[in-house]
Amino acid sequence: MKRFLDFLTNSPAAVTFAVLTVLGIVAFAIPGLHPYAWIIGLILCLGVIVALLMFHGEWRRAQVQIDSLRQQLSTERGRIDSLGPAVVDDEVTRLPDEERAQRILELLPDTAGLVQSLRLDATFGTLAVDELEPLKAFRSEFAKSSFDNPRSHTAFMNLYRAAEALAIWVDEETRELPADSAKREIRPGDTREDGWREYTEARSRGERLGDRFVSARWEFNQTALELGLIA
Repeated sequence: MKRFLDFLTNSPAAVTFAVLTVLGIVAFAIPGLHPYAWIIGLILCLGVIVALLMFHGEWRRAQVQIDSLRQQLSTERGRIDSLGPAVVDDEVTRLPDEERAQRILELLPDTAGLVQSLRLDATFGTLAVDELEPLKAFRSEFAKSSFDNPRSHTAFMNLYRAAEALAIWVDEETRELPADSAKREIRPGDTREDGWREYTEARSRGERLGDRFVSARWEFNQTALELGLIA
């Protein structure tokens, strides 16, 4: 209904017809003009005929425009069908923050490797050397990185500091197992200056750093999910 009223408002023929109608009502309502009613009626009839002819012209022009638009639409649809669906390359459209987040979580997965080992056993009985390699790769690869989003950058820096502190602790406080070079253990008390007391302190600090690292990784993952950086 609104579109029809808009059409009538913007149509010269409709405006002409409305003006003639109003003039006819006013003219026939004035008693002094009744002797000339047939002249007024004739003029109004001629005006109505003109308005109808204008309506017809507008209708024909509208039909021509509609047919032209339909032809253009049909042509464009044919072109789209011939081109086929566009192929979107995820690697090209991926934002830098998304690439960084995805890479970090690939290096430090929570279903395997160091993060899973620390979640299952944070007492540092032994550490697998191959599980420590992704930690070193993360520190090396992202030493000078940053995120554009402030929230993701804060979560990233917390994770990086936690990873760095844990890696330094591993270098300082652990050694390769004498019988198995693929694993590391906390240096026992008999190899330390302060003995087993120092060993206990080192082990407690390692447990705290391990918990901090696992928590920071979880927080980074949650932040990335909330910001839509990962699916």
